[in-house]
Amino acid sequence: MFYPLKFDHKYREKVWGGNKLSKYRDDMPDKKIGESWDVSAQKKAVSVVKNGKLAGKGLNELAEMYPVQIMGEEFEDRAFPLLLKIIDTQEQLSVQVHPDKRYAAKYEGEASKNEGWYIIDAAEDAYLIVGTKDCTESEFKKAVQNQEIDKYVNKVKVEKGDVFFIKAGLLHAIGPGILMAEVQETSDTTYRIYDFDRGRELHLAKAMDVINFKLQTKKRKGLKVCADDYDYTYYCLTEELALDIIELKKSYEAQGDKKRFYILTVLEGEGVISWEDNELEIAESESILIPAYTQEYKIEGKLKLMRSYVPNYEKQKEEILDIIS
Repeated sequence: MFYPLKFDHKYREKVWGGNKLSKYRDDMPDKKIGESWDVSAQKKAVSVVKNGKLAGKGLNELAEMYPVQIMGEEFEDRAFPLLLKIIDTQEQLSVQVHPDKRYAAKYEGEASKNEGWYIIDAAEDAYLIVGTKDCTESEFKKAVQNQEIDKYVNKVKVEKGDVFFIKAGLLHAIGPGILMAEVQETSDTTYRIYDFDRGRELHLAKAMDVINFKLQTKKRKGLKVCADDYDYTYYCLTEELALDIIELKKSYEAQGDKKRFYILTVLEGEGVISWEDNELEIAESESILIPAYTQEYKIEGKLKLMRSYVPNYEKQKEEILDIIS
């Protein structure tokens, strides 16, 4: 019964959004689309299955009805834990921060919001803001009040193929000219610190509560493992989420591992995913959910895939150490 699931796209208009996704899709509205929520059980934009016997079902409904079969045997909660987005920034996002697990639960009733980013495309001068520099908390707070934070934020130039992990508590912003795949915990809590006079609500008190001035991040190097039919690179491994990249040379064959689900996002190329007597075409920017109880499936084509999931952290570390030892 359980098979690879493709969902509808939930488009979110943003003041900083663009229209880059129209290059890949024919269902784009004529608006400034900043985000496409492609695998989501978040109440503001629930993904609905497009293919097979489960077509028309919402992801939150499936997680409630079949928690083990959809999410896996290691999940006790019936709330689907990850959200997969494609983000298009024509202008810079607000400078912002997300709360950690304790703060989010206490004040927002949501999960924390750790994020993994893959840069699908980037303008020549594209950049991210990741963390603060050369300031104390009081100096930064004063700079925020005076709208002079630029000298205290860490700007990093980025290009296509870069991967970053954005931990809750890390000050950050996505610069203009970027198309990005983002996997995050299922939460929509963002505290804006500075928004370039666009008139939106700021959340300075809560933001200052949760910023961790010691946090820094940099481009992930990854650990590549080469096989005959594909290359597999581990990029992000945390207790909340993992992000890996699969580059197909010929094909990729697998099945649900019953412990957990996987989200596969096409970063480059196009191909076909098949199981039993069924097949589904997949192309750039599309995501597929592989439920935990999925039967055997095969992916063929010249494809680069992002694989997102919630790992068994300690077990995964041991498996990686076995590979390199």
